[in-house]
Amino acid sequence: MDANTVTAICATAIATASFAVSIQQGRVTRQHNRHSVAPVLEIWTQRRLGGQTGISLANHGLGPAFITRSNVWLDGVHLGSWGGQALETIRSAVQDRPSGMGMTRRPWAIPAGSTRFILHVENYDAQRHEDLWHLVRHRLAVEITYESIYGESYVIARLPEDDSPPL
Repeated sequence: MDANTVTAICATAIATASFAVSIQQGRVTRQHNRHSVAPVLEIWTQRRLGGQTGISLANHGLGPAFITRSNVWLDGVHLGSWGGQALETIRSAVQDRPSGMGMTRRPWAIPAGSTRFILHVENYDAQRHEDLWHLVRHRLAVEITYESIYGESYVIARLPEDDSPPL
């Protein structure tokens, strides 16, 4: 083997290694970009005297959340998906009917950085709306399945709080 052959073999090995590193770097960059724009959906219950009170969905991620499926339970009874008859049953369970937003259109999008109330009253009064607050905190369970723009699926749930004392 002469010097030209050794040089050619080394150049080919270096080019092949460089190509492999480039492919791996591209794969890692695409994965990073996917994670960077992933939605992070949270179910919030909030109570503000004189303000909006109820259940909201907040997207804290950098990409939109596309809700593909939802389930709701009232007092442990499965009502189906959030919207339509289930939402009507929930709204009729309290004295002052709250506003509600159904998630019937599929997929239902929540843009990055936004919050959407799915059940609420505008001007919360502790005496007038206490039954709503009790329903939201102790009687209602919600499960939501959503996807990122890349089709990755996530599930979040909010279970009723238990008032029983710890053992």
